[in-house]
Amino acid sequence: MELNPEIQTAALNLVRAMKDDTTIRLYLSAKEAVQNDPEASALENQLIELYESLIQRQQQGEKLSEEDIQAFNSLRYQVRVHPLIAQRENALAQIKPYLAQIADEISYTLGIDYTILADAQCSGGCS
Repeated sequence: MELNPEIQTAALNLVRAMKDDTTIRLYLSAKEAVQNDPEASALENQLIELYESLIQRQQQGEKLSEEDIQAFNSLRYQVRVHPLIAQRENALAQIKPYLAQIADEISYTLGIDYTILADAQCSGGCS
């Protein structure tokens, strides 16, 4: 989809403003710290793999044991209390209202719900 120059300029200005925002920078820094820490990223990957395995087993009709559930909850707790992960999650919680406000302002300016438009554009897979 090709954008007109006015929309491209507005989008680039928004990106620049967001990159200059202290709250956004704190989140991006915390996210990078988790990605660059072998222990934190390994813990998260382990949790994701275990979660997906448990879901798959349940979908196949298997009843999960109390030990399976306890192992998952224990690992989830370890992930949640890891200092770098906790810092990233706290930073994310700080920017969510800000991002929602930005989406609302974009929707108002466009005259349509931006989030629905973005979702429709990404139905084939956006990253």
